[in-house]
Amino acid sequence: MKKEQIVYKTRTAFGQSENIGVYALASVVNELAAEGAEEYGVSVRIFRPPEGTKEHMFAAAKKVKKACRERGIHLKEIKTELQAGVAQNMAIVTGAGLLPEVQKEHQGTMQTGQDIVMIKWAGMEGMLRLAEEKREEVAKRFAPVFLRQMEAFREEVFSLKEIRTAKAGGASAIYEIGEGGIFAALWRLSKEAGAGIDIDLKKIPVLQETIEVCEYLHLNPYQLASAGSLLAVSEQGEAVSDALLREGTAASVIGSLKNNNDKIMKNGEDIRYIARPAPDELNYIFMEDKMNERH
Repeated sequence: MKKEQIVYKTRTAFGQSENIGVYALASVVNELAAEGAEEYGVSVRIFRPPEGTKEHMFAAAKKVKKACRERGIHLKEIKTELQAGVAQNMAIVTGAGLLPEVQKEHQGTMQTGQDIVMIKWAGMEGMLRLAEEKREEVAKRFAPVFLRQMEAFREEVFSLKEIRTAKAGGASAIYEIGEGGIFAALWRLSKEAGAGIDIDLKKIPVLQETIEVCEYLHLNPYQLASAGSLLAVSEQGEAVSDALLREGTAASVIGSLKNNNDKIMKNGEDIRYIARPAPDELNYIFMEDKMNERH
């Protein structure tokens, strides 16, 4: 008889965008799929602060329902309510899925010498959310065609197909990058693997749109939320990367696991060490907005 266990994932997203629930949803289902969960479902709660509007809250709930319907995600429940204790609109998504014991045994199998493959782009989710949270400011700097190019990546925050492709190509472990960006994800990957990492910064894929928006807002794209972007570990990193590239998905071998505890980041001849995860750069946007409201 096949043994199974239930795994849970939760993601919280804040902001004025009506898509905050969709970003949290994408992160949760990506994590469940990456871990090997099957037959998963999600529960969603969306809160608004006293100064928020019911219309905005209901619009956010509608977008979550649409995203679940389009992707066959079982939405167990969705609740909306006023919450005096929150300062921003907030979406909390919790997902649960069945994880076969054989999947649990193999997920997270990492050994020194294996390649680290990056799938999609650093800071992609953050780029989209910056364009929404700072819409007026960003629109003053960038042309409408540039903004449309950014918005075209919104569907990329869901990576269920890419996860299946990476596993079929030989990935032994897959992790969503998520909050804190690629630097935080690499640090956590190293800790979980119990190994050092050697990364080439120039090989980390970043969209030009992300670079330009981050330069304009003085943010670090490598410490920016990246739901939909993944790290895969494999003995045959190039094979995983090639399989994804054949399907039109950006992927690159960016480094490898080493038999030490060093977390090295190379940028040409410059060598630095990856520090402990810093707060996600989106936090500074929200803090800035609150400070401006007070003044």
